[in-house]
Amino acid sequence: MSVMVYKCPQCGASLTFNADVQRWDCKFCLGSYDVETLEKRLAEEAEKEKGLLSEEAGHEGEAEQEQIQVDEEFNQNARAYRCPDCGAEIVTDATTAATFCVFCHNPTIIPARLSGEYRPSRVIPFKISKEAAQKAFINWCRKKPLVPSGFKSRPQMEKITGMYLPFWLHDCSVSGTLHANAQKIRKWRSGSYEYTETSYYEVYREGDMKFQGVPADGSSKMDDNMMDLLEPYDYSQMVDFAMSYLSGYLAEKYDVDKDVVWPRVKDRVAEDTVTQLMHTARGYDAIQVTHQEVRIKEKKVHYTLMPVWMLIYKHKDKKYLYAMNGQTGKVVGNLPISFARVAAWFGGIAAAVSTLLFLIGGVIM
Repeated sequence: MSVMVYKCPQCGASLTFNADVQRWDCKFCLGSYDVETLEKRLAEEAEKEKGLLSEEAGHEGEAEQEQIQVDEEFNQNARAYRCPDCGAEIVTDATTAATFCVFCHNPTIIPARLSGEYRPSRVIPFKISKEAAQKAFINWCRKKPLVPSGFKSRPQMEKITGMYLPFWLHDCSVSGTLHANAQKIRKWRSGSYEYTETSYYEVYREGDMKFQGVPADGSSKMDDNMMDLLEPYDYSQMVDFAMSYLSGYLAEKYDVDKDVVWPRVKDRVAEDTVTQLMHTARGYDAIQVTHQEVRIKEKKVHYTLMPVWMLIYKHKDKKYLYAMNGQTGKVVGNLPISFARVAAWFGGIAAAVSTLLFLIGGVIM
């Protein structure tokens, strides 16, 4: 295709996705477009170059042709920038120039061609703008007085980067079985005696369940626990992937395969299954599980991109991460501590306490 969905229909300049209004803006001609307009433009260009599909081809042929066009767009226009320092490989469109690596801040980026196997099927677009993410970062830092001043500096704040991170979403059908011993305890008093009656039960539960969209991040550079803390995402706002959503953002391609993350997802599904079965065994004073079994009957995996605002800070040769869910605004992070600020903080407290004791002593005398 000569015109891509993320090019301005009027002037041909690159479009940037505006998370505030969910539209694509052109900074050159000031045009603003919704996804329907861009898709219509794409269809018109496809018709000019290749002509309309014949009616005899049927719906199946049309769907196949559309998929081929989407794959061609991705293969022709996606770019990967590999950092020679940490090895991170970041995916973006052909018009984005990376000025630094978001993971290690190395300014040297080497462009490379990206293969089509890394094309996601779905994406959740950004809902939080960069300005809103920076404001939230400032407010967050105000509550952290012991972090180094460099962490909160304006140049550092400007490095907050919108990234689409790779996630594997798992749909599972499971069958669970639970065996347990349970007790009910009844106490009463008669005269000067207290009585206790304990009733014992064998509990058996079995059920079929379906899980949809159980996530696991596909990046070895991201801490799994921190990515879990960014959940949940609202899957109702998930859309089919298009390169246009990368305009103005970066996107890391996965380097952890779906088969590698599956054991972690399987454990999570098994734990949730047992929890749901346990919720049906109510009314007992104590319960001890003696046997549990979870069988995965079906599973389907979707490669998806999730929006995250990220800031990585290096302090004393150690990396610290601030991350915000780009859809919900939820914030997580691990912070560096300035020992100079800690000393000053405790010194201020000690001085205040000494002054207070001195004043109290003066009053007593």
